Amino acid sequence: MISITSFLHMMPDSVVYEVRTGTDAYGDPTWGTAQTIRARVVGEQKLIRGFAGLEVLAAQTVYLGAAIVVQPTDRVTLSTSIVASTQDSAIHPPILGAKRLPDQNGVHHCVVYLG
Repeated sequence: MISITSFLHMMPDSVVYEVRTGTDAYGDPTWGTAQTIRARVVGEQKLIRGFAGLEVLAAQTVYLGAAIVVQPTDRVTLSTSIVASTQDSAIHPPILGAKRLPDQNGVHHCVVYLG
């Protein structure tokens, strides 16, 4: 049996993942506890089918070293060294799509496509 720990050496980056828990009194999103997850962030343009079923162009592919369920309303925070920017739109790009990849033993890891 091969576990995700066998592949973590190929994930040199880390991202912060937060689940959206709701909105506050001003209509701004509220976030759950931040999780730092080992990842591999690849800056490639890729045509994917997004959450709404439409084809969209993703600017980054993030391979997460965790088997989590990613929703389009959640938030992924990228390091400023990865995106070479301090702009909020670069650090917190929109989540366009995600998929969980299984093997014979169950869900192995997650791939997230960012705008």
